[in-house]
Amino acid sequence: MEQITRRDLGKTAAFAGALAAGVPAKAEQVRKRPLGKTGLSVGVLGIGTSPLGREGVSQMEVNNVIAAAADYGVNYLDTAPIYGQSERRLGPALKGRRDKFVLVTKVEATSRQDATWQVQESIQKTKAEYFDLVHVHNVGRTDRFPSLDILLGDDGALAALEALKKKGLVRHVGMTCHLRPRRALPILRSGRVEAVMAAVNPIDRHIYDFEGTLFREAADRGIGIVAMKVLGGATGDGAILSDDPHYGRAVRYALGIPGLSVAIMGMKSVAELEKAVGVVQAYKPLEGTELSEAMQDGKRRAAELGEHRGPVV
Repeated sequence: MEQITRRDLGKTAAFAGALAAGVPAKAEQVRKRPLGKTGLSVGVLGIGTSPLGREGVSQMEVNNVIAAAADYGVNYLDTAPIYGQSERRLGPALKGRRDKFVLVTKVEATSRQDATWQVQESIQKTKAEYFDLVHVHNVGRTDRFPSLDILLGDDGALAALEALKKKGLVRHVGMTCHLRPRRALPILRSGRVEAVMAAVNPIDRHIYDFEGTLFREAADRGIGIVAMKVLGGATGDGAILSDDPHYGRAVRYALGIPGLSVAIMGMKSVAELEKAVGVVQAYKPLEGTELSEAMQDGKRRAAELGEHRGPVV
C-alpha cells in the first residue's frame, strides 16, 4: 500500500476546504500590485469585512469566504472595531492561513493612550500577533479628530501607531478619509502614513474628488492607494451602483485609478466574492463611450445626492 504523508493529508484537506467554499481547487488568482512602498503585494481586489460582522452571518459563512479569498489570491482584509463581530469572526477564519493575508484594521481614537488600547483589543479579538496595516479612521471627521495638531502630536494616535510599529504589533501606518479631502493633505504631507484609503466611484468623483486631490498626491509620493465605497456603499446594502451595468463599470473605474493598489468591496458570501473576482479577472480599462456614460450618470446622481457623506470642505 502506498504510504500517505502528512503533506498529502494537508493537500486533501485544502482541496476539501476549497470545494466546501464552492471554489475550484485551482482557481485563477487575481493580479497583484504593490501597496505603495510598504513592500507588501496585494491582490487588486480586497474584502471589506463589515458585512461579515453583522447579525445573521454565521462563522461557517465567514470561514468559507476567507477560504475562497485565499484560493483566489484576494489577500487584503479590511476590518475595524466598529464592524460588529467582524474582528472576532476573522480570528477562527484565519487560523492556519494568517500568512496568506494582509490584515488591516483601524483606530478611531485621537489620543496615544486610547489608540494604543484599541489596537491591543483588536489583536486580542482577531487572535493575530500583528496587523499588517492600521489606519487612523476617517480623518475628515472633525467630531472624531477636532485637532490635527493633537492627532499629529507626540500624544496623538499617529504616535501610538508608530510606537506599536517599533514593537512589531503594527507593520505599517495609514489613514482613511470619507469627507473633507483637503483636511487629509497635511497628514499625507507629514510623511508618517504609508497608505491612504478613500471613497471613490463615478458618483463621488463629482462631489469629493479624492482622485484629483488626495490620491493624486499619494501617487506622486509612492503611498499605497486603497479605494473603498466602489459601488457607492456596501454590497447588497444601499450600494447605489450594484446593478448592471453600473457594477462592472464602477469596479473597472476604481481599478483604473492611477497608482491604485487595491479596491475593497464589502461582501458576506462566496457568491458575492466570485462575482467581484469575475469582473476583476476580466478587467479592461473603462474608456470611450463606457467611461463617458459612467461619468454622465455619476454627475447626475451626484447632483441628486449632494454631500451625502458629509461636508466637502
